[in-house]
Formats: sequence, structure tokens, C-alpha cells
Amino acid sequence: MLNHAPVAPVPAAPPGPVAAACHVAALAYELAPARDCDGCVLDREVASLAVEGLLHAPLPARLGGTGLGMDSATAPAMRDVLRIIGGGSLSLGRLYEGHVNAVRLVTRFGTAAQLQLLANEAAAGRLSAVWNAQTGLGVTLADRRLAGSKIYTSGTGMVRRPLLTAGTPQGVLMLLADVQAARNDLSSWTPLGMRASLTGSVDFTGIAVGDAEIVGEAGDYYCSPHFAGGAWRVLAVQLGSIERLVSLYRSQMVDRNRTEDPVQRARFGEAVAALETARLWTAGAAAIAEDARRPGDEIDAFVNLARHGFERAALDVIERVQRGIGLSTMLRPNPIERIVRDLATYLRQPFPDAALDSAAIWALAERPMHRDIGE
Repeated sequence: MLNHAPVAPVPAAPPGPVAAACHVAALAYELAPARDCDGCVLDREVASLAVEGLLHAPLPARLGGTGLGMDSATAPAMRDVLRIIGGGSLSLGRLYEGHVNAVRLVTRFGTAAQLQLLANEAAAGRLSAVWNAQTGLGVTLADRRLAGSKIYTSGTGMVRRPLLTAGTPQGVLMLLADVQAARNDLSSWTPLGMRASLTGSVDFTGIAVGDAEIVGEAGDYYCSPHFAGGAWRVLAVQLGSIERLVSLYRSQMVDRNRTEDPVQRARFGEAVAALETARLWTAGAAAIAEDARRPGDEIDAFVNLARHGFERAALDVIERVQRGIGLSTMLRPNPIERIVRDLATYLRQPFPDAALDSAAIWALAERPMHRDIGE
């Protein structure tokens, strides 16, 4: 495993999640320039997540957590935690969001013993993750042994017990296998941004899977609305980086004495408006996705619409920042340069056209156009 940093025990009374996220984000932002390299390991940042109690936070109280982000009551706090961490480092935010997603899926479909496995990983200072992306046949499970590979496995080498999917004759199963013996490959991860997310490929061929490591039933992973609806958490992480970009835009405008130029002010106003659009989409998607009274098709449609609206707003912010400040936003060590690369990369989420088309089909049905999102 790549994470060799010593991890202090989780405090008996860790700080509140938002304060904890602020501590982690401050460290992550300080370290981010040095982490902007292929294969860089966010060991100190993940250790900080553990020390601040955030690895345990999504787990139930009996396992040292608070159930953060597991229900509608704690979703706003989780939204803030993800946003704040994303503002410190998008790579770290990506890793933490995957950890939260794994805990949530095991909470929903798994057993108490499987949640204990994740608690043991958190106690050891290790993240979990959700690894589903693949090409061809991907990963299959037969006779309790895995065969095949996954791609885009964020946290490669740091994560020992991810939630991964495998094909079986009965359908797709979720597994919580120990993958320490898997073969990791980071050689193909040469991206524009998100270089420190350790997103590689992993060959699981030969890994044994016990009955106690099978989570739920075949087909559970793609159940609506847990699959598409959970995308609001990705938006929350990305939102933090947009907030950081607009803050840097403002400070660099001031430093360059451009605040008296009405054209520059108008451009900055457009960036702020786009930021607020991204915030509203994120808040709305979170509120609807976590409302147990909502039907699954409605949650899926709204979150898919949010993905589209959010991406457009994020790209608008990037354009305004680059045009407003100029060429220096594309030169190191200006932090805008790195954050724009990271955000542009992270915005490339899977199947955006299919997601928008699915939402449009839902919206074309005769229904009221007014929506009450609860916020």
C-alpha cells in the first residue's frame, strides 16, 4: 500500500464536521502545488481526514461515526464538508467522495459486519472507494474468484477494501473484497488535471471473495435513485473549487487594479452569477435526492439536469476567470492554472449526453413546471 504516513487515533470527541473539513482543506490547499504530479500520494491529507474524524464520520455511531450524509437531516452538512474539501484539493475531494459513496452503499445494501470492515479500514487510516468503471468484460466473479480489471480506480494503491462491481450470471454484484494482492497500474494516468487522485487501473484476477464480502443482491448497484441520484456529492466537491476560483479571481483583480473598469466588473459579475447557479443546482439536487418521499425517476431526472446545468456554470466561470485575468492564469505557479486543469478534468463525468436525454424524456411528460426543492 502507498499510504505510509502514521495516523493518530480518531479523537474521542472530534471537531464538528464543517470545522474538521476546514482544517483538512487548509492543509490540502497548502500542499496542493507540490502534489501536482503524476502518481503523487496524498498521505498527509488522508491522515488529516482520519485525525479529524472524517473517515469515520459517515459510519454509524456504534462504529465511531455520526452517520454524516446518510440521511436528509445530515445531507446539508455533508454537502458543506465535500464543498470545503473540494476547495482545498479536488483530488482529495474526489477520494473522500468515493469513500462516502462506499459507506453509503454498504449502509443501504450491506450488513453490520460489512460496515465493521469499513470501520476497521478507517481506524487504520485508509479510505474506501467505489470502483465500477471498466472496458470490455471488466471484472467477473466465478467460483468465488475474480477475473479481469477496472479502470479509473481513484485511490489506486491507497485503498485496500474498495466497493467494486463484478459481473455474474445473475447480474452485477457489489463486493467488499480485500484487494491488497491486486496488480495496480498507474502508467496510463497521465491527465491534464487531477494528477494526485491516483486514478489508475487494477487487475483483480485471482483475488478470492468470501460470502461475507458480497454486498446485497445482484442488480443493487444500479438501483434508482442511489446510482444516478448520488451524483450531487460530486457536484458538491466541484463547487468548492469554483468558489476557490472566484475568490482568486477577485483577489487578482484587486492586485491588478482592475476593479474600476466597468467591463472587468461586468465579467466578474457574470462569474459570480455562474457560481450562484452552480450553488443552487447543487443545493437543489441534494435536497431532492435525499428526500425519501420523492420517486426515484424524479430524483434521477433532477440530478441529471443538475449535472448539465452545473457543468455549464462551471465552464462559464473558467472562461470568465481566464479572460478577466489573462495569460497569467495559464502559467505556473498561479493557483488558478492548477485548479482550472483539475476542474476541467473532473467535470468529465460519464455519459453526460445520456443523462441529459434521460432527464429530458422525464420532463417531456405532462407535469407541473414549478418545483419546490425545499430550500
